[in-house]
Amino acid sequence: MAALLLIVAFLLAGCAGSPLSGGPMGTLIEDDHSLIQKGSGNYAAVYFIRPDTERYMGAADNRLAVELNKELLINLVKSEYTVVHLKPGEVDVTIKSLTNAGPFREFKEMQRTKRFEFEAGSTYYLSIEPVDGEFRGVFFLPHMIDLAAAKEKSRFMRAVGPARKKPISQADGG
Repeated sequence: MAALLLIVAFLLAGCAGSPLSGGPMGTLIEDDHSLIQKGSGNYAAVYFIRPDTERYMGAADNRLAVELNKELLINLVKSEYTVVHLKPGEVDVTIKSLTNAGPFREFKEMQRTKRFEFEAGSTYYLSIEPVDGEFRGVFFLPHMIDLAAAKEKSRFMRAVGPARKKPISQADGG
């Protein structure tokens, strides 16, 4: 019996840390991404915001992969947001997620891409919103929002990573 409990404990510990499990690890930022502006210099401050959902969404509630130009930047957890200093320019933002789809509710990977242009010295707020495709599954799209909407959406959210030092609630719009 003790051996069985030990095996179950190891399995649960392994699942808790998996990027797709939605476990307790929280949001993770890939600091070595090629578009992150290191040190001082001209950069665009981009907040990635993932609001909570109105209801349980199954596999779509798990961590989302946020890629910039096909390179992983963030694994983003529901009800969290962070900020990243990016090199200016045009960027393809891809959101990858799991969903339950089809008549047998099978797991399916979803992805959607949208292009944005980020200018040096500016601050941007991208809200990652679910779109319920009913039997086709849930996918996520990034939407540019203004500071007022970002403050409202993030009121009850947790700032993680660099956003802890510069939360949206303290932004002045400049």
